[in-house]
Amino acid sequence: MRRTTTMGLLAMIGLAIGAQRARADDTLELELTVPVALADRATTGNAPAGFGYDAQSGLLTGAEARLLFGESHGYFAFGPTVGAQQMAGPALGLGEGHAFRSTYVDAGIAARGLFPCMSGGDTRWHLSGILALTGVHADAGLGVGGEDNGPAVDARRAASDELDHAGLGWRLALDLSIHEGSFVAGVGLGVRQYFGIDAPVARGWVMDVGVRLGGRIDLIGPPARDPHWE
Repeated sequence: MRRTTTMGLLAMIGLAIGAQRARADDTLELELTVPVALADRATTGNAPAGFGYDAQSGLLTGAEARLLFGESHGYFAFGPTVGAQQMAGPALGLGEGHAFRSTYVDAGIAARGLFPCMSGGDTRWHLSGILALTGVHADAGLGVGGEDNGPAVDARRAASDELDHAGLGWRLALDLSIHEGSFVAGVGLGVRQYFGIDAPVARGWVMDVGVRLGGRIDLIGPPARDPHWE
């Protein structure tokens, strides 16, 4: 009886140690970055041509957070991501007429893979991707080059009054990033498609290419220098 009890206690201690090691191998990491991209937007529907409502290129920027779960000795991590970005012509609507001041809000899943042959010490290379639902709010302005007393101002004001819209759709993005300690820098591309909700704009496409810069925080993780990466 005593032998059985002793063996049971040893088994329970072994399971507890194994569970503790498993928890120690888990990582939970928060990436906070600012994406800055050149984007091209195209819309279909009743938007008049010639004022930029149908198509326009410009700067896209905002903020993004990725919460990634994985294993300290693994090559793959995944988790939820949220972000918001804005586009309003080449200079975010400053000092010029623009077609739409568009705000995109994304929520979805992020995944990340490690390139072990390129990584070592505090330097890690990752290929990352996200798949997300996207919500859009677009506030129509006076169009490209539009001014209060400029050419075709009446037509521009009529379009501005009619073309405000919201939409729902999806976003897919990929990027190659380097993690140098807590610093994150990446270059990538993305695409969004959304469908207007009871709006004159039936559908919109936004394609972008750019960089994202920021940092990472180990919420649960190994020491800063993991011998696995040496």
